[in-house]
Amino acid sequence: MGSGSSTPEPAVPAKDASGDGPPKIKEDDGRLDVEAFSNYKEEHPIIPNSMEDGYPKVAPPPKKKADIFTEDDMEEPDTHAHSLKPEPNPLLEDLVKDLISPFSSDIIKVRAIFVWIGLQPFSMMRYPLKLNPKSTMGYLKRMALGKLSYAELFTVMCRMAKLPCVMVSGVAKSNVYEIGDEDVDNLRNMWNVVYVQGGWRIVFPLWGLKAIAGRSTGTNPGRDIALKGDALKEMVLNAVNEYYFLTDPSEFIFRCMPDEEQWQLIKAPFTKTKFVSVPLLRPKFFEYGLKLQTGSQEGIILCEEGLCEVRIIYTNKYVQLLPILLYYDRENGGEHTKVDRHTAVIIEGDTARFVMRFPQGGVYKLQVLDIYGAWVCSFKVICVEPSEMGPFPVEAELGFGPYGDLKPMVGLEAKSHLKGMEVMLTNQEVDFVFSRGKPMDFMVELVHNEIWEEDLADCVSFKSDMGQLVVKVKIDIKGEFVLMIHAKDVGSKDDFDNVVNYLLILKDPKPKKPGEEEEKETVFSGMDKKVLKSLGLEKVVNKGKGNDAAQNEEDDRKRKENITKMKNMSKPLTKEEKRAQELASMKKALTAAIESRNIDQLERAIEDSKTYPELQEQVHEAEAKYSALQRMRKYSSQVMDMAQSTISEIHRYKEPTKAIHDVMKATFLLLGEDEKSTGEWMHIQNLLRKTGTGSVIGRVKKFDALAVPLKTARRVLTILEQYDRYEVTDNSAGAGTFFIWALNIANDVVAMNK
Repeated sequence: MGSGSSTPEPAVPAKDASGDGPPKIKEDDGRLDVEAFSNYKEEHPIIPNSMEDGYPKVAPPPKKKADIFTEDDMEEPDTHAHSLKPEPNPLLEDLVKDLISPFSSDIIKVRAIFVWIGLQPFSMMRYPLKLNPKSTMGYLKRMALGKLSYAELFTVMCRMAKLPCVMVSGVAKSNVYEIGDEDVDNLRNMWNVVYVQGGWRIVFPLWGLKAIAGRSTGTNPGRDIALKGDALKEMVLNAVNEYYFLTDPSEFIFRCMPDEEQWQLIKAPFTKTKFVSVPLLRPKFFEYGLKLQTGSQEGIILCEEGLCEVRIIYTNKYVQLLPILLYYDRENGGEHTKVDRHTAVIIEGDTARFVMRFPQGGVYKLQVLDIYGAWVCSFKVICVEPSEMGPFPVEAELGFGPYGDLKPMVGLEAKSHLKGMEVMLTNQEVDFVFSRGKPMDFMVELVHNEIWEEDLADCVSFKSDMGQLVVKVKIDIKGEFVLMIHAKDVGSKDDFDNVVNYLLILKDPKPKKPGEEEEKETVFSGMDKKVLKSLGLEKVVNKGKGNDAAQNEEDDRKRKENITKMKNMSKPLTKEEKRAQELASMKKALTAAIESRNIDQLERAIEDSKTYPELQEQVHEAEAKYSALQRMRKYSSQVMDMAQSTISEIHRYKEPTKAIHDVMKATFLLLGEDEKSTGEWMHIQNLLRKTGTGSVIGRVKKFDALAVPLKTARRVLTILEQYDRYEVTDNSAGAGTFFIWALNIANDVVAMNK
């Protein structure tokens, strides 16, 4: 079910003795009667990649998704879709008419159909004795029997609504896909293109629809959660993976390639070789507005000297990205093992440089995650010779250099050194200067691979006053060091938080030989070329690539060479071994996602496991947790969007009203504080005063609602039940936001434990 199979539907069944319809089900015990529908065949079956007469010409859409569809457009069609229940006898065509009748916009009609399909618990429904295959429930029963896919049902309903729609066959990269893998027959899938707003748009129902309100998750088939009003709307919206509704073709092609080139819907179509050679860019990559810099657009990177880098550009706001370097271990059955401290993220304005050093030759994978653990993108690296440079002194989660959130989160703004790496001469004193927005306690240290931090204490100092922080560094030996700057609120007893780092490269001044003319000394003079290359300091001249056929052919030739080299360095597997390895890998990933309670990890695992029948029970369990966590993340987003001035307003209350005190008490109880300490307003003020990851917004950002004890949630509800949102908001807009957050979280925790 849901695999998007393009196999023609079964033949029409023989009529029973009375000559009316398909064979009757002998008893209505709620089970699915396979025989009754197994031979049914559509009069006009959906043929993949085929267009009906009169359909518009195939061409790339004229506008981006963001230009034609926003979150404000969702509410009406989503609410209406939920109001229509499938009935046993009426034809699906009649339901479609009711579904689209309130709307004149074609894009809103498509949205209503998309959401309605996702709302149907077809695998858990009880079907009546007599059922017309063309009725609404007849179609859903065929879905439940695996005789109809999401893509087929979506096509049928769109065409009933007179909306041009095509079911597209192709390859969809899942979690088990490896960059450069040409054997992608096991990744066959189906999705749709639909013509709305003057252009063909991509919709992927299988990947776009999750467990939705009113649908059993499979963990307890006899009991569905009954939700009403805002809570119901919340679940409906959160159950849809919006990325796969009207996905922009220029992004979709990095993940899915149709069998027919025209359905790529892009001006410069990909070849298969390019498709399997480009970086694996996940939805988060595009949602964050990231872009690959020229020179970092190949997914398979050939590294001759053990040193290379990938550059990612921020086109919107800064997002913290975390690199994971994995080594393909042939000795352990092809497992990927993590390589620590051999990747550094160097921030340079709107660019993040992922600099890699490889301790041995072989095949590696660079996987980039966001701070929540969501997969952003990945690259394959073929290393011929190992690096001689060794690991970086530290694995800095914040990377190196002043990042975009440094000023709003910590109150520091770099004035002297705007890049994350600094080349210095030995015995040269260098000042790192920051403006300081508020008083804080600081600590600084130097880290080296072989020298203790205590032995470097005399090489670094700082002075903080007059709204400025100045860190002085003077080192008398060459090598690679890391300057780490830590901060916390003045007088706080908490540990220091790392707030910014710099990678320092120390070299000796170049000595002047007798009779040699004076040469202008620079920090780069005399540096090893390999070091320069690993740090991006060597000037590389890249010839511009043309767009002609000869150049494209040459690019594909090089890609094929890299794929061949990668295959020669990897252990080959038979198809059976590969299938078994993929299934084991997916099961492991799904189990880990369920245990981790990480929403992005769950989404990734669910998306990639749906086409494995053996994993459906675990998928249902994961969907239940996904829906709960998605709702909780939405609650938290309102808090994270609050301005610091709003937090400061609450903090400044010397004697707050009882409502404000109780709301903040409830908030910090959920965040793990004990009730006795939160009874004192001064303690709550101290908690509100914290900045960085220890701030209330930082704690909400990393909050794990599923870890909240049921006892705590019930206590929070007891505290808050005497108030309503309007009363609290009248006292303080900020407290009102925390009230809504705490109340929603506590209610969900209690509901999940029933």
